[in-house]
Amino acid sequence: MKKRTVIIGGGLSGLACATQLEKENHDYIIIEKSSRLGGRVGSVYEDGYIFDIGFQVYNTAYSTTNSLLDLDELDLKIFKPGSIIHDGKRFQMISDPLRDMSQLFTSLFSSVATISDKFRVLSLKFDLSNYSINNDNSEDTSTFKYLQSRGFSDKFIELFFRPFFSGIFLENKLETSSKFFKYVFSKFSKGLAALPSNGMQKIPDIICKQVSNDSIMMNSNARGISTDNVVKLETSKVIKADNIVLTGNSNKLIGCKPINYNAVTNLYFSSENFPENGNYIHLFPKDDIINNIAFLSAISSNYSSSSNCLISVSIVGIHIDNGSLRKNIQQKLSNYFGGKKNNYEFLRSYVIQQATIDQPTNYFFHNKSSIKENIIIAGDCNVHGSIEGAIISGIKAADHITKSNNYNY
Repeated sequence: MKKRTVIIGGGLSGLACATQLEKENHDYIIIEKSSRLGGRVGSVYEDGYIFDIGFQVYNTAYSTTNSLLDLDELDLKIFKPGSIIHDGKRFQMISDPLRDMSQLFTSLFSSVATISDKFRVLSLKFDLSNYSINNDNSEDTSTFKYLQSRGFSDKFIELFFRPFFSGIFLENKLETSSKFFKYVFSKFSKGLAALPSNGMQKIPDIICKQVSNDSIMMNSNARGISTDNVVKLETSKVIKADNIVLTGNSNKLIGCKPINYNAVTNLYFSSENFPENGNYIHLFPKDDIINNIAFLSAISSNYSSSSNCLISVSIVGIHIDNGSLRKNIQQKLSNYFGGKKNNYEFLRSYVIQQATIDQPTNYFFHNKSSIKENIIIAGDCNVHGSIEGAIISGIKAADHITKSNNYNY
């Protein structure tokens, strides 16, 4: 088989690349090893529930991704801006009073943050309102050191910033690059955390509608690339290509350095209990294991076909569930939200070893695409670790192909 471009990997970057090549009537094919498109963004539909593959949210400020989506079809359901925080004794609310005036006094009188902290948050929002990670030439540092340099109190860092951003970075020490922190903070300042009404899988599904079905090979695993740009599949089939786009871990086919990831363990429970303020993400900075809890069917009723609430519990890192973990979480849910332990039915769990890109201090955030003999490296690891980063990377890979000398009919 001969194809002008072979895209290895049907995650978001591969799909984004394909949509741009499709617009140019450029000959391509996606090679996807699994039976599902979307990569690390996806959902499983089972027993009347929607289980996202790890708790994920979509930021409404992702402008590039928005341009590839039918937002009406996506039907985003919004979390309330802010968080409910359990400080070890009780729940407190930290909301964004600029976007949710109904919680102005609740946020003002929360003891999680000092008055100075609250003014510093406003100052940070103002300073990062037009932030561009590519134009940030400041000296990089860890997120933790950056927050200290901005003058935030230790209490506010520990009760809000650490659990909130640990849940995004999936590392508890806030060693992630301050530049990525600034990018994420700026996006949350402009946009809102949201869920597609029918699960995160709808994001790749909608993008995939712009890709020809004849240009996708599912359940096909690439096992090697020869020096003359021939992709070898495990089925012994070969595809000759002018260009090869490698997404995610497929860069190992040409001997690239492995991508470092952070891990998460996600457990799902069902309960008749719908807590007050279930439309906020709940943070647990004092808990010895839980990072965050989200009540998904309180955001979108489609996540549960029954009257029960679908609950997502996220734990940073790898935690194997041998039965004791789920029992421990059930007891914690009872302690935090009332009812008995058996009121919280365990449904399923995910241990996701490659959940987010590890982006330490001095990580290179400059929309790089490693080009070597018409082999293009794509994926969020080449931009920044986010849905938006994956989409930008895929579009840039397509742009490189269509503007290169190999773009001839």
